[in-house]
Amino acid sequence: MSAKNGIGRKLAISALSGLCALVAVEVGLRVFRPVGFMKPEAPRDRDGGAWHGTIHRPSATKGLAYELAPSVDQDSLGVRVKTNALGLRDHELLDASTPNLFRVLAVGDSVTFGYRVDEPDCFASVLERELANSALAETRVFDVLNLGVSGYSTRDELAAFEGKWLALEPRLVLLNYCLNDPEIEPMQQLQRVFVAPRWWQYSHLLRFLVQKWQVKNVQALGGGNYFRYLHAPSEPAWRSVADGFARFGELGRDHRFHVVLAIFPLFSPKPWKDYPFRGVHAQVANEGAKNGFAVLDLLPRFEREDPASLLIDPKDSHPNAFGHRIAAEEMLHFLEAHPELLASSK
Repeated sequence: MSAKNGIGRKLAISALSGLCALVAVEVGLRVFRPVGFMKPEAPRDRDGGAWHGTIHRPSATKGLAYELAPSVDQDSLGVRVKTNALGLRDHELLDASTPNLFRVLAVGDSVTFGYRVDEPDCFASVLERELANSALAETRVFDVLNLGVSGYSTRDELAAFEGKWLALEPRLVLLNYCLNDPEIEPMQQLQRVFVAPRWWQYSHLLRFLVQKWQVKNVQALGGGNYFRYLHAPSEPAWRSVADGFARFGELGRDHRFHVVLAIFPLFSPKPWKDYPFRGVHAQVANEGAKNGFAVLDLLPRFEREDPASLLIDPKDSHPNAFGHRIAAEEMLHFLEAHPELLASSK
């Protein structure tokens, strides 16, 4: 056997041994320690009872993976979910010819949608009723529409708004910001149902390695905190928010509507004095102001309440009906204090 053939045989044996080792690790993880991080999720049909498969559907809108299905009427996670003909968790739209119509679009994710909250208690619905009973309604008929969809990021909200809802000709847009809105990777189960998996997501080993890489970045860029990591200025996650805000600002100027950026805190049972994201709120507020948004940080108002009284569940960071009412009332006060946001611009 020549020296060249001997080297080739050794390389082949080494490659085969390495491949066998990788396969063994993959099989071992699958059998003994499955990796759930970014695991592809299969959609279930209505008979399967999965909430994501019953009230959502794939979206044909460019840049959008999924949306609420239209004309839904069913129980989901303990509450009744009804959607109108456009796929909004709301009443049917008032006719565009309604005299003095003032349409407000509430843009957001699961908080705006009202995760595990009855529709009449969602802050968009409460705000509509409060506006109708206020002095602001003397010359206006308010139509506040809930555009919230669970799992949406700022990038998703922009795609939905520009692709579908801009045509509704809003006079005011409530852009509701939550601290996971920079999340552009399909981290949540609902997102993974509808976002096409990348090839490496089918491997437990590769997902394990990507998870370790993310943990390292969270430590380096977020001081060990995932939400601070999402807001690291150098990262694509935060840049997606900055780009989204810039585009919302452009659309507002071109189509002559105002944008109110409402910043929600991350809810938890912990005392507000220990709240660790005040700097993140300031960062988001500054970015909004830079793009011409009126900024309403809801943290100071929520700090006046027992944090545990705001949660749908001690283990869930979504606000309950009480939290939604506080948000709606604070939004009403903000609009009353800034009548220029309701001035005619059409």
